[in-house]
Amino acid sequence: MRIILLICLFFQVSCATKYLVPGNRFITPETQGGAFRGQVEFQQTKANQLTVNTSNGTVDEGVNYSSISRSGFLLSNSLFEQFDLFWSHIGSANSMVGGKFQFIGAPRTAAGAGHKMSLAVAFGGNEHETEDETVEFNLQGKEYLLLYGYRLNANVFPYASFSYATYNFSGEVHSSDPTLNGLEPEMETTVKSLSGGVELSMDAFFAKFETTYQQLATSDTKDKSVFLFGYSFGISW
Repeated sequence: MRIILLICLFFQVSCATKYLVPGNRFITPETQGGAFRGQVEFQQTKANQLTVNTSNGTVDEGVNYSSISRSGFLLSNSLFEQFDLFWSHIGSANSMVGGKFQFIGAPRTAAGAGHKMSLAVAFGGNEHETEDETVEFNLQGKEYLLLYGYRLNANVFPYASFSYATYNFSGEVHSSDPTLNGLEPEMETTVKSLSGGVELSMDAFFAKFETTYQQLATSDTKDKSVFLFGYSFGISW
């Protein structure tokens, strides 16, 4: 039943029609604990949409930024006590698959209060196109996270994270304008994110609320800073 649910969810949110960089990540420092314990959560968040600027008849003018609401999911599953594998996807952005190692504190199943800290890394890629189908992109990303939290009790868990990510874009412009048609933009976006949130849980069910401050730097584009807010809810097993 879980497999069917995840397959249905993938087909609902994975169709790539926009060129997006994720916003909120909702990754806490706790691993699930034990072997083959997991959780799945559904997210509603803000993301950054980037579109190649072709207004001057070239692809050397960087990108235009905009903020957009998106849904997504995060699936985590433990391999052993201190290590999880996870799969994160925000609709129309690239899927990210990674691992998380907790080196301070007890895992989620222990429900113990105290300090928690972990490191995580994720990699992913996908093919995208702008909404008007004039630019096709191949998107490859990697992300590194330092995660910290202090569990107050079994139900309340404030947490924070810092992440450094790079996304490499390569594409081709399809246009009736002969000066643009066939041009192949290539650029890199670096994203630094500082997030703070709280997880509220009751037995196997939980909800998260998270605020993220991001600094984005893209080739040939003025740097941009944004605040993003999102929430999620899910179940553990």
